Amino acid sequence: MDLNKLEAARQRARIISDKIRARTDEAVRNKILAFAEHLPWEKPEQFGIDMEAWRYIEETGAKPRLVFAHPDLLCVHPDASLHYRGIATLSRKRVGDIVGAIDRWEKAPAAVRVTEEKALRVARLYNAVISSIIRGSTDWTLENGYRNIIATIGITQDGALRNIIGQEAERSVKDRIAEWLETRSNIACQVNEARTAWYLGPQDHFRMVYASEPDIRFEEAMPDGSWKEIATIEVKGGTDSAGALERLGAVKKSFDRTSARTKNFLIAGVVTKEMRNQLNNMHIEKVFLLAEILHIEREWAKFINEIFHHTLRLLDMPYRGE
Repeated sequence: MDLNKLEAARQRARIISDKIRARTDEAVRNKILAFAEHLPWEKPEQFGIDMEAWRYIEETGAKPRLVFAHPDLLCVHPDASLHYRGIATLSRKRVGDIVGAIDRWEKAPAAVRVTEEKALRVARLYNAVISSIIRGSTDWTLENGYRNIIATIGITQDGALRNIIGQEAERSVKDRIAEWLETRSNIACQVNEARTAWYLGPQDHFRMVYASEPDIRFEEAMPDGSWKEIATIEVKGGTDSAGALERLGAVKKSFDRTSARTKNFLIAGVVTKEMRNQLNNMHIEKVFLLAEILHIEREWAKFINEIFHHTLRLLDMPYRGE
């Protein structure tokens, strides 16, 4: 089994599942139902609603606001876009290409001011597509619409996974290192309340810091009370080859900030041939593959020994794995 593909599938499933379990769609639906202002539906066609679809919804007894977008509601609750976009099974990119960007409507609605003109354009797009879906079905129900919303959330999340997977990979590595440290009776370990800094060894001689650029930093206490950086770890979990060189550029930017004596380690989701050629000319001590250190115990042991036995010398004997 290809471990890189397995890890990518695991991360994708976890991210999408977490997003759906958040029930953002239900929160938005409750906002729509609680909207107290009158919505004028006297001329549905002016909002892009096909009259055949309108009559069908009237016959089912469904609340029009739960099926069709009204610009007045979108002006007050721009995040309601998620509901109607979901029923229409439209991606945010597709909406942006047709009527303009609506990303901030759904991500930060409180900070967005929506003009009546923009709300009308978006409502007409959603309603035109929703009308065609209803007309094309002999038994469309509101439940079908809700299922479309869930599917669209999953698809939208899948399209945004490139950035999110990197964050998930970083978290997975940090969590596993922390869990491993906290079960080691042979390594003195104290952690701060925010769980962003671990003080290691006798007299807290070393410090492991969780941050970004680099993701993990190891420092040694100096006699004057300062800390000297001695090693760093950068995690780039993306497995798509197309973005490999872009990720490598971010790694180089991070490692270029370190001193010549700092040992820099890279944990990568994939290493392409072009990456390998450039890695040889970079200030990198060693490269580990994310899927291997997370799923193969001997590879995890190699990683742990490189950091805690060879670099920090906190382990008297090499770690053999569980």
